[in-house]
Amino acid sequence: MIKTAIKLFTAAAITSVIAGCSSLHITTFDNFGSYPKWLFAPKGQYYKSVGYRWDYEKYALIYVYRPATEWSMDEVEAPSLNVNGERLLNFKGGGYTWYEMEPGTYEFVVRRGIFGLEGIGDLNFRTYSDFDLKVEAGKVYYMRYSEVDPQTMIITAEGSTAGDGPLQLVGHDMAVREMNSTRLHHHGRELLRARSESEKGKESDAVVTAKAETAKPVPAQQEEPQTFYIEENQTEAPEGLKAKPRSTEEEWWPF
Repeated sequence: MIKTAIKLFTAAAITSVIAGCSSLHITTFDNFGSYPKWLFAPKGQYYKSVGYRWDYEKYALIYVYRPATEWSMDEVEAPSLNVNGERLLNFKGGGYTWYEMEPGTYEFVVRRGIFGLEGIGDLNFRTYSDFDLKVEAGKVYYMRYSEVDPQTMIITAEGSTAGDGPLQLVGHDMAVREMNSTRLHHHGRELLRARSESEKGKESDAVVTAKAETAKPVPAQQEEPQTFYIEENQTEAPEGLKAKPRSTEEEWWPF
């Protein structure tokens, strides 16, 4: 009886220490995969282009998705996507979402845990992807996650890789073709804050919601975007069309 009590007390103490650790990586209750489909698969509407309803004069736009394959749809526990130290979502099979991003550099990390526990600090059970990506205002990026058929790695103009392992930057045509079979994930449609040089290597508050958004100066004129980043293969917005700034008004959101 005494031994049992000691074991229970020790387990409770360890749990309390872990729970109080600020560097704990845990996604419990949000780590379910898409299996069974009727219960956990994404329930939003099928892919719909944001078009030019995002604030392209100030920000970049990134689509994040995971193709609906037999592997991804039968997965019980999904890996998590973390950007600049903040978890954005867990990659459910057959799901997609999008984010606006301040121009700058972002660290993308994908982890997989056990029952939602992925690790503590630098100690992780499994890291699938870990790379930096620099984004520019006015460009559209497509980030694809697939453990079944990861794509060929893209090298950016700066010479850095645009992906790692199953998480890769892909072209517009491939992304839209696959996203047409995906549904909107319940996470997303937020603004991501770029990592400053002083924050490099440190965790920071990377995600701010539309309600917390404050005015930012319009960035300097960007070079002509590369076509594989751009929505509908266009390099600039239609003449005379102004970007829609972030707003809480319902009509701003495309869906």
